[in-house]
Amino acid sequence: MASILDHLFDSAFFDQSIDYLAETLDLAITVLDSEGLSVASRQAKGGDTLASRTYPFSFPSDIGSIVCAAPNQDLLDQAEPHILYCLASLNSQLLRETELQETTEEMLQLSSQLNFLFKVAKKIIGIDDLKKCYQIILDEISQTIKADQGFIHTKGRWDEEIRVTHRMTDEEVNSTRNSICLKQKAAGSTIICTREDGASLLYSPIKEKDGQSGQMVFHRAFSASEKQLVAIIENIISPTFETLRLYDSLQDLYLNTVKALAAAIDAKDEYTHGHSFRVAKYAMTIGGQLGLGNQQINDLEIAGYMHDLGKIGISELILGKPGKLTHEEFCLIQKHPVFTDKILQPIKLPVHILEGATQHHERMDGTGYPNGLAGANISLFGRIIAVADVFDALTSKRPYREALPVEAALRTLCDGIDSLFDREMILAFISALRSELSKEALADINMGLRYDDIQNLNQFLIELKEFALDANRG
Repeated sequence: MASILDHLFDSAFFDQSIDYLAETLDLAITVLDSEGLSVASRQAKGGDTLASRTYPFSFPSDIGSIVCAAPNQDLLDQAEPHILYCLASLNSQLLRETELQETTEEMLQLSSQLNFLFKVAKKIIGIDDLKKCYQIILDEISQTIKADQGFIHTKGRWDEEIRVTHRMTDEEVNSTRNSICLKQKAAGSTIICTREDGASLLYSPIKEKDGQSGQMVFHRAFSASEKQLVAIIENIISPTFETLRLYDSLQDLYLNTVKALAAAIDAKDEYTHGHSFRVAKYAMTIGGQLGLGNQQINDLEIAGYMHDLGKIGISELILGKPGKLTHEEFCLIQKHPVFTDKILQPIKLPVHILEGATQHHERMDGTGYPNGLAGANISLFGRIIAVADVFDALTSKRPYREALPVEAALRTLCDGIDSLFDREMILAFISALRSELSKEALADINMGLRYDDIQNLNQFLIELKEFALDANRG
């Protein structure tokens, strides 16, 4: 049962209204609920009330009525304008308080949704892996609306399909996507439908400027408010998806531009063709062995490609000189990290990328250039690229010598442990050569690599690692 008192926040005006009808007009007043039971009453001053009329309250649902009684019909007719005025006032108060309650509920719901979106934003900020972002979004929505299962199926950066799931197998996803109810009803808006087996599905499209790019689907019996929640989320998540895809594409464009620039620098000297590519790949291999995250390895790749950028300011005659360099020429060569720094400073790159590109000629004992940094003062990226750079230089042909075999180059690096190169970086490189890189993978980086004894390369690497681990070496 429901009554007008259930929907009035402040009942003072209600009490004043029925008091006025009873005391001023001498009417007997009875307020009934939806089942006809009395919830309030006032007695008339006179005795008998032989005439009565019922006036229902105006409300979307039945909340009862007000019954007015008088000694006769004439007195009731005379009182009716007052009764109707009081009734209209009560109905108006009902409307205002209902609107206020709905507004309050909407504000509370919006606050909840904003809190949800803020929580999701905090979790995905800084993550540029699309699939990880989609998985976080799916898990958070599923938890919020208490969905038993769910999935997101949408596009990646090059329009490849990406699918993430919440407690669903691929077979279940495929079956749901082929559901008749989704095919018949799923369009450009959020819907709730019932699958052939009776399961309740909530479907929400993922839209981008060029049309729909994917879909979110959840399993459970859903209310209208939860449908509204997902629809609001969709309006914010869709632009997020598009932005992430665009960011990923820009990252690729940026990296390809860096590669092209590095290739142009390498092309100044026929002997260094592909050098920046190889240094970047060797550096990434070392970084992976050290356990660096995906973003750090991506940044390390950029630093590797950029490490010789400053050579654009050095003459090809010096870079490709077959004989020994003069003191002045060597001093100019030593300035190329400084030139690199000047070129990259205006771009506002992260500091670790800039350090990797400019510190790869620093040495652990402080004898390197351009700043004579030593030990831990050399950045991690600088110490990694130093090993990658020297390894590629030693295993590549130069105008003044032939390329060294892989084994000889590694021995040279190990001879410089702790004095020239960081022991940890060399150990990581040797471990990577043993585990990650087969001779075929090495050949993909540099087809010109030579070996003293490729059949026994693994045994050589084991012995070399033991040598590098010898803590007594100075």
